Amino acid sequence: MIFIRAAAFFAFASGVYTQSQYTATGTAAIAAAQATARTLSPSSNIAGLTFNRFVQIFLENQDYSAAIKDTNLAYLASQGITLTNYFAITHPSQPNYVAAAGGNTFGITDDSTHYISSSTKTIVDLLENGGVSWSVYQEDMPYSGFEANYKNQKTGANDYVRKHKYGNPHPHRLAKSKNLTMFYHDLDNNKLPQWMFITPNMTNDGHDSSLATAGSWSRNFLTPLLSNSNFNVDGTLVMLTFDEGTTSGTNQIYAVLLGSAVSSAKVGTKDSTKYNHYSLLSTVERNWDLGNLGQNDVNATPFF
Repeated sequence: MIFIRAAAFFAFASGVYTQSQYTATGTAAIAAAQATARTLSPSSNIAGLTFNRFVQIFLENQDYSAAIKDTNLAYLASQGITLTNYFAITHPSQPNYVAAAGGNTFGITDDSTHYISSSTKTIVDLLENGGVSWSVYQEDMPYSGFEANYKNQKTGANDYVRKHKYGNPHPHRLAKSKNLTMFYHDLDNNKLPQWMFITPNMTNDGHDSSLATAGSWSRNFLTPLLSNSNFNVDGTLVMLTFDEGTTSGTNQIYAVLLGSAVSSAKVGTKDSTKYNHYSLLSTVERNWDLGNLGQNDVNATPFF
């Protein structure tokens, strides 16, 4: 998600950690960083207006017209509310992740590394001010707080990419940016936060593979969770969507709301209201009365 750094080091209670420790690559360097990387699993119980937990999942680069025809994504749509008029903000991928966190693309127009002032507020600032716990779970991130790209050490596959992560110099925020394995750890220990952002690796999100792969991963990941009482607690809302459509399309993308916050009467229905990634922010802001970022979230239409 939005990648912010104001200083080249991070001060922890146990010492000062240089930037290089959060961009370590290679087997030995990663092992050393894993031994010192801090991980936090915050939880809270702030009652929301419509839901009490929000889970945001991004896949990659498919138009709505194609995605809704995928067997597995169509199945998931039948289990919730399909947002048939939902749009990404722009192209390529990174500014959409930035927009979904900060309410603006902040002039970013590519997938290169960019640094935004740490004074720029994001949804995380609002969540923390409201006492709402949060975590980011990234498949194949080698250790908590990692801020570089990571290739599979055996196959060379493009597993994890920096542009998918919320980065920030604050130690406690780095510690909440975790590998997807920590999601299952937190799930099993009933320590999931109230706001989550989840991204699969570059194969499972469809970027380096296919729409079918992304659909299969999504169904296999979500189906058992929707029947897991530690995950789908009363008032859980899951938003499954794509970061963007294809460059030749209209940027209309697949988006489905799932979970116990969706009433039985709404399961299998469609909502034709026009939404976009800024609606992710306005929905969460309204639900927990968090205020706003003063960006494009202000006039964005919330889901509820």
